[in-house]
Amino acid sequence: MKALRRPSRFICSTLIPILAGSMLVAGCRTVPVVPHAVACDASAELLASKCPPPRPLADNATFAALVDTMQADRQALRECGITVDALIKTIKQCNHATDEYNKRIDAINNAGK
Repeated sequence: MKALRRPSRFICSTLIPILAGSMLVAGCRTVPVVPHAVACDASAELLASKCPPPRPLADNATFAALVDTMQADRQALRECGITVDALIKTIKQCNHATDEYNKRIDAINNAGK
């Protein structure tokens, strides 16, 4: 039994400090936790919306029908412009959030070097 205890003492007294020292020399690092990816919040119905095409005119349309169609087309164009403006705003906000996220990721990556 004494013969078995001597090698185990040798292992504990010699190898464990050597292993611990080699870990310190190798440089134990912790990996930082990366936050969730950026999610852009453009609504599905806003993305699915389409601008209506101009209304067709009949061959025998009166001037009043022409004016009514023109006014309806201009109103549809205004509403389409509002939708496009909302999408542009959402895309700009998403690009800004993505840039901020990428800066944080770069800071984490540079801190680990």
